[in-house]
Amino acid sequence: MVRDILAELDGVVRWGGDFTAAKESHFEIGVKPGHPRLKGVVRKILGWEEGPGDQGAGATDAFDPERRGRARSFARRAA
Repeated sequence: MVRDILAELDGVVRWGGDFTAAKESHFEIGVKPGHPRLKGVVRKILGWEEGPGDQGAGATDAFDPERRGRARSFARRAA
């Protein structure tokens, strides 16, 4: 599930579970302020809030094969 969320957020959020000394409770913004990907993720999240209610957390099937593939691909890139 964490990988699915990280992939959805385009690598803007980093997870402590990927650190050399893993800290699974830790999350942080992994790009500098003003970075284009950060701006894109902000627009995406704001769209979830303004959308018709069928987007964002709980509205997607994280076990969908396509989403799982994106999450695995993201995990390989993040490693």
